[in-house]
Amino acid sequence: MEQRSLLTAARQALACLDLTSLNEADSAADIAALCARAQTPFGLVAAVCVWPRFVAQARAALPPGIKVAAVADFPDGALDLPRALADIASIAQAGGDEVDVVLPY
Repeated sequence: MEQRSLLTAARQALACLDLTSLNEADSAADIAALCARAQTPFGLVAAVCVWPRFVAQARAALPPGIKVAAVADFPDGALDLPRALADIASIAQAGGDEVDVVLPY
């Protein structure tokens, strides 16, 4: 495969990729590093997925071409509807583009 084809394939793959960091010990520095990795010389990833508490930081660090996603009611998918709704509201208010919700089993 020629180099131009490889670059095109890399750009297409990146445009479909979400980078995710949902470690309980994530810090602001971890999210800054994740956002930096999302912006490659070959193109941008589709989205960065973080805890709701990091949505505003990620949105501020990323160009408009990268969506910010977060997960509500994570990790346990508890039956606590007010908690899930509060997570969703905080994600939206902080500038999140996508919300994933963990449902109880």
